[in-house]
Amino acid sequence: MQGWKRNAVVIGCLMLILAMGATWVLVDLNTAGQAASVIGCVIGIVGLLFTLLSARGSADTVSRAVRTGRATTTGGGRANTGIVSAGGGQAEDTGEATSHGGTANTGVTDGF
Repeated sequence: MQGWKRNAVVIGCLMLILAMGATWVLVDLNTAGQAASVIGCVIGIVGLLFTLLSARGSADTVSRAVRTGRATTTGGGRANTGIVSAGGGQAEDTGEATSHGGTANTGVTDGF
């Protein structure tokens, strides 16, 4: 985690610590405990949603294969000079993949 995201998390945590301290001072511990459980639940759900939504379509997670070498296999093996990824990727100027009795890939594939 970098930049503004890290700062937002640190500031949010500090604000929650201050809010809990204020709640303990201003009201009884039973009410503070109930407030803490609700706040914890909300923060957990927000964190889960943030993680799920930021992982999809992120430009930082694109796999790339550029100017790869040659791959050769025989006897039912696999030759790959590109990308094997369920999330896709980018393949540019990949090398020659040769397979005799197996599978060859020089671009982007979801799997063999």
